Parts: sequence; C-alpha cells; structure tokens
Amino acid sequence: MSSLRPAERAAQLAATQHGLVTAAQCRELGVTYSTVSRRVITGAWERAGPGVYRMAGAPRTWQARAHGAVLAAGPDALASHRTAAHLWGLRGFPAPGRIEVTVPRHRWTGTQRSGVVVHESLAYDLAQATTRQGIPVTGPARTLIDLAAVVDDFELLRALDEIRRLSLASWPDLWEAFLLHARRGRPGIVRAREVLRRRDGRRVPETELARLFMTLLDDAGLPEPLAEHWVRGDRWRYRLDLAYPSLLLGIELDGKEGHLNEVAFEADPVRDNRLRLAGWTVLHYTWRRFVDAPTEVVEEVRTALQSRSGGDFYRCSGDITAGTVSPPRRPGPTLGR
Repeated sequence: MSSLRPAERAAQLAATQHGLVTAAQCRELGVTYSTVSRRVITGAWERAGPGVYRMAGAPRTWQARAHGAVLAAGPDALASHRTAAHLWGLRGFPAPGRIEVTVPRHRWTGTQRSGVVVHESLAYDLAQATTRQGIPVTGPARTLIDLAAVVDDFELLRALDEIRRLSLASWPDLWEAFLLHARRGRPGIVRAREVLRRRDGRRVPETELARLFMTLLDDAGLPEPLAEHWVRGDRWRYRLDLAYPSLLLGIELDGKEGHLNEVAFEADPVRDNRLRLAGWTVLHYTWRRFVDAPTEVVEEVRTALQSRSGGDFYRCSGDITAGTVSPPRRPGPTLGR
C-alpha cells in the first residue's frame, strides 16, 4: 500500500498529465473537497478549467492547455480534428488556437467555452482512442475522417500525405476507417473517399512544393504524376520527385537546401547525364519559378507530355503513370486551391 498521502498521489498523477488533475481523479484518490479547496486558497493548486486543477509552477504549454481541455470535457474525451493532427506531428498543422475535443454523443453535460470546441460523436466507438504526448487523442485514420469535415481539399490531401509519409496508418487501415464511418453517414465522408482514391496505393510527395505542384497540374487538367519514383540503372538508382514512368518524363523540384551545396553541385550533373542516357527527359523547377510563372510551368509540362507521347497523351497507348489516365477535370491552370 502506498505511503503517500492522497494529495501527494494526486500531485504524482498530475506529473503525468502536464501538471493537471481533475476533481473526479482527486475523489478517486481520496482527496477530500476541503483539501482541494485549501490547496487552491494557499496557491499550491490553481483552477485550470471546469473541474481541472493545475499544480503551481507547472509549465503553461500548449500541450497542457490541450490536455486541460480534454480533461475538462470528461473521462471519455479525446483531442481530435486539427488538435489531433498537430499532436500526430502532421506538417502544415501548427498548434491551433482553439482546442478541438470529441466526446460520445448524449453523454456530455458541459457547456462550450472560449478557446475549446467540443464535438459530440455518434461514432465515438470508431475513434481509435490512444495517447500522444500523454494526451488522449483520436487515432490517425479517424483523425483524417474528422478533418474531412472541417478543412479544405488541399489541407485534407496534405493530412493524408503526412499520415502516409510518417507511416501512421496503412492503406488498409485508412480504407477500413472510411468504410466503417461511411456506413453511418458523416459530414465530409465523400471528400475523404475522394482523397483516398486519388492517392490509393501510391507513394505520397515528401515536400509541400511537390504536393502543390501535383495540385497545379491536376487543376490544369493534366494527368497526375507519380511521386517519389525510383529509376534504376546499371549500378545506380535515383529518386525523382515526380514522374510519368512510361513516358520517361521526370520532374525535379529544386530547393535550396537539397541542391545548393558542394555534394549536390558535383552529383546533380552526373545524375542528369545518366538519366538522359537512359532515355529520360527531366524538367527542373524552383519554388520561385513555380510561384512566379505557374502558367508557363503548366504549358512546359503539357508540351513535354505531348512530345513524349507522340501527340495526344490522353489517347496514347500504355499507361503513363502506372494508373488510369483520366480526362481533364478542370480546364485552365491555377496556382493551387
């Protein structure tokens, strides 16, 4: 049996919860109401939200604020949506100002408060509850389904790419989550299906520029290239940022970090020569060119596709991206969404 007093056990628990403990947890540990009140009066504990207390001196971090919102929403509450995306480390999802929390429908009796959004879910049993940075959170696949209802198309695609890039969920995991939620009907479920279809089974782009470039081509009605495509030769192999493999057409997106150094200065010409001798045409683009002249970029890629396919690349024999080539969806190039 522990020799610690109840209030000490509460402080011990708080140390695992970003310095926080709830009134319900205090009762379970045997901390009386009068003890809690006394500690608040003396400044040893501080009120951090409805039924939540912070140990004096505990760091006031974003994680602590998120954990406090989860604890205040009840024992079944989970960080979700954009809050979960940040906790899972998805690039492009910075720490949100408003904390989003999911609870079971009809079992939450609290009220909405400033800085916190509480989502009541009928599909709580599909939330894949786990912890991240010590905070109860929805699983990666459920997080994607949740995001489909609250972010735009490009952000949703980015979230999917990040989940796959970080190997947080497999394609079967993602499709299973979609199917289970689709049976019940859910806001954003059609959009979730579309991004899954768009990327299904493919390597996802490693960089934001590659993702934006793919979106630019898609908006212009051009077929979507493969991302992170490996080309192998005799005792060498190189990875192209984007590629149309059967046309031997590659696209390299040159960032300063990866190409303006002594190693790249020597290696890049060797790589380009080997790819050219292997029959590949490789187009190079920088961020500045992408931003300043998107229409020219699109026309160059369109011209290269026509040249490599011998005419109308939509009617050429073969499969230029190892996936079905669809007809143009939207005419005219634009710079992303």
